[in-house]
Amino acid sequence: MTFRDTNTLRVTSGGSFLVLHSPLVMCRENQATDSGTGTRKLPRNSRDGLYSNFQPASVVTHALLLVPLVNRTTLILFCIVATVHGCWAVSIHSQQPAAPESRSATINYLTQIKPLLAEKCYSCHGALKQESELRLETVALMLTGGDSGPAVQPGNPAESLLLQRISMTDDDQMPPHGEGSPLKPDQIKILQQWINEGCDAPEEPVPVKPADHWAFQPLVVSKQQSDTAGNPIDVLLSKKRVEAGIQTAPAASRRTLIRRLYLDLIGLPPTQHQLDDQRPTTEIIDELLHSPQHGERWARHWMDIWRYSDWYGLGKQLRNSQKHLWHWRDWIINSLNKDKGYDQMIVEMLAGDEVDPENLESITGTGFLARNYYLFNRTTWLDSTIEHTSKAFLGLTINCAKCHDHKYDPITQQDYYRIRAIFEPHQVRLDPLPGETDFEKGGLPRVFDDNINRVTHLHQRGDPQSPDKTMPIAPGVPAILADFEHEIQPIKLPRSAYSPGTRPYVLKAHLEKVQAEIGTSKKARTAAEARRNKLASEAEIKSVQKLQTFEFNDDFTTLDSTKWQLIGDGWKHRKGTLSQTKSTREPQSARLLIDPPSDFDLRCNYTTTGGSTYKSVTIRFDQSDDPGYANFVYTSAHAPGPKVQAAYERDKKSVYPTEGRKALALSVGQRHELRFAIRGTLVNIWVDGEFMLAYRYPNRRNGFISLSGFDATVDFDSIQIKNLDKGTTLTQADTKAITTLNEAEQAVKIADSHYEATLARQKMLKAMLHSTEADQLQKRSPTELQILAETAGQRQAEWKLALLKHDAAVNASIPSELASINKKIEQAQKHLAELKESPIHFTPIKGSLKALESPADKEENYPATYSPISTGRRLAFAKWITADQNPLTARVAVNHVWMRHFGQPLVDSTFDFGLRSSEPIHKDLLDLLAAEFMHSGWSFRHLHRLIVSSQTYALSASTATVSPDNLTKDPNNQFLWKMNSRRMESQVIRDSVLFLAGALDSTMGGASINPSSEARRRSIYFKHSRDQKSSFLETFDNADILQCYRRSESIVPQQALALSNSRLSIEMSNEIANRLHQQIKPHTTSEFIEATFALILARPPSDLETNACQKYFVQMGKLKQVSNSAQIRARFVQAILNHNDFITIR
Repeated sequence: MTFRDTNTLRVTSGGSFLVLHSPLVMCRENQATDSGTGTRKLPRNSRDGLYSNFQPASVVTHALLLVPLVNRTTLILFCIVATVHGCWAVSIHSQQPAAPESRSATINYLTQIKPLLAEKCYSCHGALKQESELRLETVALMLTGGDSGPAVQPGNPAESLLLQRISMTDDDQMPPHGEGSPLKPDQIKILQQWINEGCDAPEEPVPVKPADHWAFQPLVVSKQQSDTAGNPIDVLLSKKRVEAGIQTAPAASRRTLIRRLYLDLIGLPPTQHQLDDQRPTTEIIDELLHSPQHGERWARHWMDIWRYSDWYGLGKQLRNSQKHLWHWRDWIINSLNKDKGYDQMIVEMLAGDEVDPENLESITGTGFLARNYYLFNRTTWLDSTIEHTSKAFLGLTINCAKCHDHKYDPITQQDYYRIRAIFEPHQVRLDPLPGETDFEKGGLPRVFDDNINRVTHLHQRGDPQSPDKTMPIAPGVPAILADFEHEIQPIKLPRSAYSPGTRPYVLKAHLEKVQAEIGTSKKARTAAEARRNKLASEAEIKSVQKLQTFEFNDDFTTLDSTKWQLIGDGWKHRKGTLSQTKSTREPQSARLLIDPPSDFDLRCNYTTTGGSTYKSVTIRFDQSDDPGYANFVYTSAHAPGPKVQAAYERDKKSVYPTEGRKALALSVGQRHELRFAIRGTLVNIWVDGEFMLAYRYPNRRNGFISLSGFDATVDFDSIQIKNLDKGTTLTQADTKAITTLNEAEQAVKIADSHYEATLARQKMLKAMLHSTEADQLQKRSPTELQILAETAGQRQAEWKLALLKHDAAVNASIPSELASINKKIEQAQKHLAELKESPIHFTPIKGSLKALESPADKEENYPATYSPISTGRRLAFAKWITADQNPLTARVAVNHVWMRHFGQPLVDSTFDFGLRSSEPIHKDLLDLLAAEFMHSGWSFRHLHRLIVSSQTYALSASTATVSPDNLTKDPNNQFLWKMNSRRMESQVIRDSVLFLAGALDSTMGGASINPSSEARRRSIYFKHSRDQKSSFLETFDNADILQCYRRSESIVPQQALALSNSRLSIEMSNEIANRLHQQIKPHTTSEFIEATFALILARPPSDLETNACQKYFVQMGKLKQVSNSAQIRARFVQAILNHNDFITIR
């Protein structure tokens, strides 16, 4: 490959490269031939050039691909297509910088002065705001000046107030300190030169008042426009083309149009049968608009705008968005498929809980607000809500007024906080769904008004740490659009809305769960009783032999050598103390020569007197002549992690299990009592009388006991060892491993109390269900309803008592815990007795899961019921947004829909219709469509039908047959004289590949799935969050979860690689090739080539393309590396999937 002109690409063949024609591209512009080599130059053009001007039907010899022979077995087919979107698989030399233009002798006002003043001065001296009555948007206004006189003196910089003020460095400097950065010296010099030259500037109109801005004006649709026969889109645009002298392109071919309709309306390519459909286009459009796949296609568009994101955080901690938000995604799909009015969709997204509090479908729409949840900062959460609600529905950047009045739009800081006050009370929770009680498995994310009395204050300079508490902010809308503001009316909620635990389906789900628990609990009780009976039988046999009492006490008044063997040279004895005086890690121990019983209770009093690092005091047991086996308990005063630990040694390797460890404050010089009781393999450990832990050793042996210090010096004061009393109950570490009769007896008590508590819960739930159902049916007298509610209250008290008794059984071996529980049992019994005399209603169960308001909160501290009143603020706000008088809402929505059909919006700034947005060239068309949209009941289906049935939509994207003057007069296609070619969105590319292979799973709805190459469902169902993204989709400019009002459309080499080497592309190419071969059964290579082009590109190959492909099959067949014809066909399909015509909607 060689390159010449830095502005063009040229490709030549040479060396051991296979040179074949490519069906990729042919640019109708700049088709000059390089006279030196006879090769064509390929212009690197604009996006429109890349898509619109590439004509696959006209292939010339300049389109060459080079494939090294050494790699033909793996990539051969990419000699057909080596790029996505016509991007060649060759490197491009950096363009040489152009020679700098010579600077004009004079300063250009429009390019050098006006932009500078707009950036630095207009926010305080413009149409929006006039400090000191001074405006600077035009030279005429500068000469008029303000309170201090003219701002400029043409030809006299020294007397010009503007130059004086911007040159100051004290408090009079402009812009003022804190209001913007001062002008740089070179900027001041430009202004000075411009004034010196006489303030030369063209005539310019005075900017309109903010209230007169085009987007704030009512929709304007003339009677002539509304009465015109034919599609109004065509009527308006054709007239403008004629006036501009622009020729209209011919209509696209029927196959091109049908493919365009399918990809636009359902996001999947048409089949061969659908391409051959001869029905009127209007019938095909209606069929597609009523297809369930239409909702999936357009839901993804709106999910971009509304910032859909599945939940993410750290581990299991929810930090952003909400779990199970896929319910909102399904709501969007279903709403579009039902053709629910856009106004109703907005109302449900902002206030579905207020407009219809018991309708799960309406409430699901509030996922729009739930998505903005942020754990760590309430202000950040509300800022996001305000910003993207205003951008998505109103096309306003209200967020720019958080810290100060908006610099460009007539929105004050007060306006911002009035809108904040609308959202101030709302919170997020998961509501239960029928049949599900586990919120990890399922729940409905929704919003509700919780803190209805919370006051909104203006944050000074936007700092939440500096609220202005002198004046509470009332909820409201921006004053510029307040004429049709709706009155806020609080809403009284039904009981099921503010107390989800009283919903019959919730109680029934809990009843089903407790019924299953009863069966499980009953089985556990039976098993515990069987185990107890077995051990009792074994104990009865052993009881024939009289239990020998064992008790050993030593206070070290004397050291009895018949009882103790001292190992090591660091031991010292003095009256009342046996001391290890040498801090070492070598073996040093005091071995007790009297063997203890198997089950024993040991107490040892000691003081750690020093040590180097670990300062451990250890009591080993079950020791024998085998030095590699022991069980032991020790304490360690090692900083920074003092602890008590149950551990063991096997095969000379010490094991320190996590479950046998408890952190404990220990210090040198302090006397402690270490106690442990062991029965079988179960050990309970206490320090200074406080229970520490229960642990079960893997096994035990009979053996001796020894005392030692490790890395420590220790004074042992006394030791006591005795039989473990049969009546002593030990805390269980593992209820499955019960080895003694006492443990078995306790396990029976625990299982029995659990069974009784489960039965009590069942009775309580049944009573609650009877009460709530009767209340809803309203067929019982007030007295009867009172009795049912009081009965449920009685059952609830009985259940709480049963729970306490179960807790007592579980904690029977922990005296401190047991004492506290017994006091609670006494109180519960007293309360139960009182209820017989003075019955009360039941307290509803907690039926929802409220999202934490801060990381410090705990969900269990939140109440089971919420405010019975909703403020009504969000509903009033939603009605204001969707009011017929609102000039923004319909325009913004229509603009989004138009952009996604034509590739360019009518208003370029899709989320900013404020004063910075110029009046669109087709404002009449925008207003007509917005009015039509509203009058149709805000029907998206009607809007789509109107757009795609127009002749404008049906135009060809080719410029081949139109006048070259079109490109001169309207290079950006503002008058829509042709269709704009667009690249498919990432989801459409992936879904189309799967669909063509017959591998697409068309199952609709349900929980989001992990984005993997093995997944076969539509891409809209992939998890989409900060932490979970599909790499394939990201390569093709997937939606940004933070903000995506308009997707970017990049062209990068990774895209070609994704369609060439990804697992998806390789596997689906094989499937498509096999499918074509089996279904069509082509007899010749030409037939297979034609069938592949028809399926993937929806068109036949040209003669040159056919020849190039034929050569590919011939040369591939000669290669030894290619194993079979199926492989050749698969690689051919893979190359056609890389074709620009596949990923482009023409």
